[in-house]
Amino acid sequence: MKKTMSILAGLAALALVSSPAIASDMPDGAKLFKKKCKMCHAINKKKVGPMVASMNTDSEVLKTTITNGRKRMPKFGHKLSEAEIDAIVAFIQENQSQPAE
Repeated sequence: MKKTMSILAGLAALALVSSPAIASDMPDGAKLFKKKCKMCHAINKKKVGPMVASMNTDSEVLKTTITNGRKRMPKFGHKLSEAEIDAIVAFIQENQSQPAE
């Protein structure tokens, strides 16, 4: 019983220590948006494409649009990883409540 508890305690400690390392491996959505999206999209004003504040809020719709493109927007599914697309979607969703200028 003591051995089992020691193993469980060790696994719990390992999980706590490794969680920040995993989180830091996540792509930076703000940097990716600036590099790949900002030329056509702004947070709170219309550019070539719609402003972030007026985009669809559904993450699956955003992922599909980024991956497959839409109208004049090119496909990014072959240029960005799934994690990078998820990071951009999270950035968009975080910034959708910004007031329009």
